[in-house]
Amino acid sequence: MRFFFPNLTRPKKAAKHLSAAFPEISLSGVQRAIAVACGYRDWHELEISHTAAEPSILDEHLPEGTFRERAVNLVRSLGASLNILDGDMQSALPDMRLTGNRAFTSEDHEAIRTACWRAGPIPWKEGRHPGVIFRIKSKGFSKSEPHWWRRSTGAVRFIDHSTSNGVCATFEAVVPRIRMADFVPRRLWLPYGWMDVEDGSRVLFSRDYLPLWRIADGKVERLMPTTEVHAFRDRQRFPESGKPWSYGPAREAAERMLAEYGITALPRLADALPILIQDEHIDVKGAAKVLDGVRELA
Repeated sequence: MRFFFPNLTRPKKAAKHLSAAFPEISLSGVQRAIAVACGYRDWHELEISHTAAEPSILDEHLPEGTFRERAVNLVRSLGASLNILDGDMQSALPDMRLTGNRAFTSEDHEAIRTACWRAGPIPWKEGRHPGVIFRIKSKGFSKSEPHWWRRSTGAVRFIDHSTSNGVCATFEAVVPRIRMADFVPRRLWLPYGWMDVEDGSRVLFSRDYLPLWRIADGKVERLMPTTEVHAFRDRQRFPESGKPWSYGPAREAAERMLAEYGITALPRLADALPILIQDEHIDVKGAAKVLDGVRELA
């Protein structure tokens, strides 16, 4: 699909923003990637052909599903052209305002992220296999609770909102006929607590004590999960009040803090999920090292 614009203001501003977000990539390389994502051969063709038809409908005037599908296509095209992880590209997309001024909600980000996984490293397949969403038919498990099936050589290993390496017997795993909705496990995005650092910044960390976000001088920075945080003067966890950290009061308090800082995007750690699906022996911290290029996947 080709995008048409009344002028080059949006593509030019988007290119400048993306170049600033990824300074290791040249502006000309970013411009070409944007042109390709918009359906043109290169930036020159975009310059001479962007007014050849009526301007494309802006994001804010699209139905929710169409808006999210457009975002997925842009993320995957730009990521592939620039050799950037889809998750990193998705985090930059809202502020580019290439195809509109619509604000991305947390639900938008989750839907876009899971759709990118299904179009890439975790394609949807029928049956019982790694990457399927299933439920567990045993006492102690909710019949509606979803779990991601990890690669398993024996009993079924899984990751869900609370655990990254759960185990159940094969006969206990049920893949419903009606496909369960994809989701991003809270284990990989919901803050477990925060650290106040000596330099005045605050770092939100995950259940595995991996950094997610840094807040400093009113600005929010998306952190690599292998980032080392030194010299923190205080570390706090959200109160659980008798319920698991990913539910109840702790979850509500964590989500309130995200809202206070205006965070709707997913942290980089979320993209550890495909790695965890593919390797049954790796834990979250190991997957984070693979994600950040500190080690290779076995």
